[in-house]
Amino acid sequence: MDDVTGAIARLFTDPPSCFLSWPAAAMVAGTGVGMASRGAAAQLALVPRTGSGLLGLVTAPFVHTGLSHLAANLPTFLVLGALVLRRGEAQFPAVALAIALGQGLLLWLLGRRAAHVGMSGVVFGFLGYLLAAAWFTRTGTDLLVAAGVLLFYGSMLAGVAPARDGSSWDGHLMGLVAGAAVAWFGYRA
Repeated sequence: MDDVTGAIARLFTDPPSCFLSWPAAAMVAGTGVGMASRGAAAQLALVPRTGSGLLGLVTAPFVHTGLSHLAANLPTFLVLGALVLRRGEAQFPAVALAIALGQGLLLWLLGRRAAHVGMSGVVFGFLGYLLAAAWFTRTGTDLLVAAGVLLFYGSMLAGVAPARDGSSWDGHLMGLVAGAAVAWFGYRA
């Protein structure tokens, strides 16, 4: 039992695993908030061009409206996040934060007026970052990762098309742009 407790403790205290475990735990907690109270979820959402919506820059990625919403984002966040983390443990926090805030700011400035919640913007940011990094570095490893990402997650790109199903397609688009921009600044600067 001590081995299990120690392993869980290390998951949340030791880099690099803590870079993904804490946001994942916050996503699970945020799902509880979203399922318990639609009003609380709306207050934590990113709402473009509103003062109160600015809080969502920090909170919205962690709030999910239900288990299916969480199931759509959590595994992809962990896999793509691990692939971004593979590029460099030291730079991961800055890259992830730049993607999250860049996506949020773009969405707040340019998005349609709606309450946007969920980690999908960041997930699309990771996708954009990995693809753009492969384009800029053209190393064998990065190209192989990009090919695998396109093979397994390429269908996500359909999520940037305007949709009427309630998904934040504009958040997806802004995430993709933010991720590519972070890679561009990282490799062109």
